Amino acid sequence: MRYELRLMDTVSGVGCFAAHPGPNLSFNEMLDHLRAQPLDDFMHQHLLAKLGEHRTKKVEKLMDEACRDGVVTDPVLAALLYEACLGHERLAHLLPRMARCDAEALSAHTPALHLRSHILPDQPLHNAWTMLMQRNIVGHEPLPAPETLDLAEPYARESLPGPAITAAEIRARLAPGLPEPKPRRPAAETCAHALERLTAKNVFLGPEMAHKACLSPKALLRHWMVDVSIKSGRMAYTLSGLQTSYGRGLDLDSARASYAMEVAERVSSYASLGQRAISGLAFECPVTRGAQAELAGQNALDLSRLRLEAPYRGQTLHWMPAQERTATGIAPALIPVQLVYLFANLDEQSLVSALGSTGLASGNTLEEAKVHALCEVIERDAEAVTPFALSRCFRLEAADERVAKLLADIEACGMSVWFMDCTPEFGVPCYKAILTGRHGDVNKGMGAGLCGPRALVSALTEIPYPYPGPASAPAPEGLPVRRLEDLPDFSTGSAEGDLLVLEETLLANGLKPVYAELTRRDLGIPVVRALVPGLEMLGDFDRFSRLPPRLYANYLRHFGRS
Repeated sequence: MRYELRLMDTVSGVGCFAAHPGPNLSFNEMLDHLRAQPLDDFMHQHLLAKLGEHRTKKVEKLMDEACRDGVVTDPVLAALLYEACLGHERLAHLLPRMARCDAEALSAHTPALHLRSHILPDQPLHNAWTMLMQRNIVGHEPLPAPETLDLAEPYARESLPGPAITAAEIRARLAPGLPEPKPRRPAAETCAHALERLTAKNVFLGPEMAHKACLSPKALLRHWMVDVSIKSGRMAYTLSGLQTSYGRGLDLDSARASYAMEVAERVSSYASLGQRAISGLAFECPVTRGAQAELAGQNALDLSRLRLEAPYRGQTLHWMPAQERTATGIAPALIPVQLVYLFANLDEQSLVSALGSTGLASGNTLEEAKVHALCEVIERDAEAVTPFALSRCFRLEAADERVAKLLADIEACGMSVWFMDCTPEFGVPCYKAILTGRHGDVNKGMGAGLCGPRALVSALTEIPYPYPGPASAPAPEGLPVRRLEDLPDFSTGSAEGDLLVLEETLLANGLKPVYAELTRRDLGIPVVRALVPGLEMLGDFDRFSRLPPRLYANYLRHFGRS
């Protein structure tokens, strides 16, 4: 089977892609393919979308084919139809027909977690809470006080996390033994090295171009091609498609290095996988198939530690080598391939509904890549657990000439940018930059890292709003002003030192980072995927989301109810 990656939508400046099967396949041909390969998530999701376009009578006819006289005769089709009724509003009135089927039994015949989520007894309660929080975090709607809500508490208050150990405390404790400061490789050198390797691999499609849809003074984009092949169990397919990577910065070298390293990261994050190994890496990478319990002796990642939308139920998965950072050092581990690579459509059920690029990062060194990856994980987690509150917001002034000029130019265009402090309880600086459009649309960028000023500038330049562009709505009145240079800075001057502070901060709070290396043999540019079990993996909420316990705790603290 041939699949093509196509851009379906852009949300908050992030492209949403879907895999489309080869041309000229009828609905029935695609359905026959799915019956033969029921865990092919690409085909499953494509057919699920197609069902939303069908006339109601056609869907009802398919229901008659899948269930005859109350007996499921085609479980793959029945599971697909059940999910279509859950996911497509125009088919919701048909849900009672499918509800006569055993959702638990059907959930074994689909790669998606829709039915596994649907059968959770408390999922309606979590849906109510996550939608309430989504309107606050994304739309800035005020949160009602707990006592005014007609909602049961999603968690017992005594089970919620308490005080944390902060990065400031860890930085102070480690200070005497930190590595000597080591200057980062200049952006021009980073860019030249990455472009040389990528050009030799013939990755790019066309020249670099200016990118105007963000608040970065220098912004570039470049197109490139993904083309991989997969053999997994009953499945064999190719995946190809046009991709675009973006680079932002206060100067041209930084913007160019940014997109070049992102291309290196993304090229490395699509796997060419055979039945027994992942090919093309700078090291041997065997793939092991089995359930977590069967691989306990190999330190397989405990999936119960992850913030999943539906619990892991012992399904057979594909695993690859990883490293777990523990209190005593680095330990070999195994991690599911699908939690590492993008669009990893394997012959197994999905653990998450939509795994993105969070925790994927490249660097001049492996330590640098790990620092970038951990900061992304912390950023996404902070976004998911921090309610919007004006009490955390501020305007910015800067002594730094380049940042001061950017802020002045933005104001001169009639645009008002403001910021929210999203620093989590363990104290790694994290900021959200906000620009509200004239029609109430909220445009935001996020940044996290040990250096607060750098994290904030990263958030500012990430805002997906044209620059120069149309005037925005004004910032809320009465916000305090903070100086860029007064923001906390716990960085150490070296990637090795920063990594030590980040890892020790996480470990002090009961969180063990896990890394899978993705460095390719033909590029030689270090790339990793970092995962921190216990932190939130997804920043957006949908009908399958579980309310993060720390978001609920922060909501209670906001109203002084903790």
